[in-house]
Amino acid sequence: MSPLVPVNVDITTSMVAVVTVLTVMVVGLGTLARPSRATVAWGGAFGLGMLGAYLWLAGQQTDIAMLRGAASALLLCFEPLVWIGLRFHFGRRARRWPIVLFVLAAPTLLVTTAGTGWYMPAFQLVFLSSAVFAGLVAYELLRDGPAVRDIVLPLALASCGFVVVALVSAATALISGGAGTEAQLSALRGLNAVGTVVVSTCAAFTLVLLVRSEQKKDDAGDIAERARRRLRKAEAQSDQPWSILDIRLDDPADLREASTGAAFALIVDRFHQDIEDALPASADADRVADGRAMVIIRGSDDLVRHHLREMLTRISVIDTETAVTGIRSSASIGWATASVFGYDYDALVTAAGSAAARARAAGGDQWKRATVADLASA
Repeated sequence: MSPLVPVNVDITTSMVAVVTVLTVMVVGLGTLARPSRATVAWGGAFGLGMLGAYLWLAGQQTDIAMLRGAASALLLCFEPLVWIGLRFHFGRRARRWPIVLFVLAAPTLLVTTAGTGWYMPAFQLVFLSSAVFAGLVAYELLRDGPAVRDIVLPLALASCGFVVVALVSAATALISGGAGTEAQLSALRGLNAVGTVVVSTCAAFTLVLLVRSEQKKDDAGDIAERARRRLRKAEAQSDQPWSILDIRLDDPADLREASTGAAFALIVDRFHQDIEDALPASADADRVADGRAMVIIRGSDDLVRHHLREMLTRISVIDTETAVTGIRSSASIGWATASVFGYDYDALVTAAGSAAARARAAGGDQWKRATVADLASA
């Protein structure tokens, strides 16, 4: 029997494998699943990154300086393309010319200076320019306090790390001058590979989750539009027994702290399932957040009260058969009727929300019927 030959996998080979898998994931789950200017830009970023990774591997194997220069340039084009994709995704104005200029200039500069004494200054210039875009990526993700902070945090932190590394690298190069250029390049090559793996992994998860969360928002918008159509039809037929219910889980922050992440997910899922189980088949429930649901329901006041009582009872019952045993939850419900507020969906939602806030302020585990004062105060 022939002896087993050990397989040596270095950081460059690992980088190529990781970037390839992440590119397939982003293109498949983002660009192809929901084609848009943003997802196309992100697919292009990962595509260039994958090409750069393969060129980097080829440059390492053949020791051709121009290949390594081209690879470094393509890898550094990642952050600018991610930034413009984020601008598109958040509906903000995006200037394309800085991206086009960077994508054309960076490879040209590093390829033409490869193997010369000018390569190190050229690389530092491109590295710092890419770090500027990395800082802009972090700014776009964290500005305005987005509700999806847990989703954007990985890429935001990785981009901030990119900026710090670029600044430290530039400062080190200035202090050392031209001394130890080969040593600096060797260190930067290893750092480049590790940084590519970290940034691309964080970016893939953040961008795919952003696309998926946008899909959920679109689904919620479809539910709201369907509710508006039903209310318009009811108004045309003078069909008054329609109501909007705003159902909110009491103390979600306390419940999250009192349980593990998985247990809290079970509490939230059960909360929404209890709402579905307590409603008639003709009612529509929209899961607008983990601890909140909007319901459109047709029925007399007595019938709606019956469903409200059943919902509150179901939600407050302690489940003895799950991992969240012993944790009791409750809800506050705002109830707005078309007979009081008309058939404007937005007005009904606003009034129901104000009534739900009153129910919570009164101690929770109860419902409040919206009045004209609720709409006025909101």
